[in-house]
Amino acid sequence: MSALGRDSLLGMLLAYGGLTLGVCVLSRAATCAGAGEPAHAGTAAEETALWAFFGPVAPGMSLGAWSIAQVERPRGGAVVFTLKAAGQPDLELAVTRLVPDGPRPLARTAHLAVFLARPVPADSPTPPDALAAAAALADALAAREAAGPPPLAPLTP
Repeated sequence: MSALGRDSLLGMLLAYGGLTLGVCVLSRAATCAGAGEPAHAGTAAEETALWAFFGPVAPGMSLGAWSIAQVERPRGGAVVFTLKAAGQPDLELAVTRLVPDGPRPLARTAHLAVFLARPVPADSPTPPDALAAAAALADALAAREAAGPPPLAPLTP
């Protein structure tokens, strides 16, 4: 093989290696750049419809001993409601789409499931106050469902 052919082949191999390395680095950088953004499903119109469905089930609403302090945007297929009660730590409940064969929720409606947003250890029972708060939130959501089913697209992971 002539020196010119060998140099040409070596140059082509180096260019290919550099191109491969560049693609890998850019691909990894693009993957990492989106990692900090919250994942949510549904279009802006679908999220607006979900907020309209929630209506009065919003911050300030009383649920017996509990009151809704905060409602977060849909993220990862759930809307997290933060509830407060006198003398109790804040309680975060995640409202998701009800999956018939899925995990058993603390409370449910015809279309929605209510879970603890933060898991408890498997060997510890769910606090009774959390069960009562979840049931109260589910009752409020069921009352909203009486007017029509909720838009479920934002509650799809």
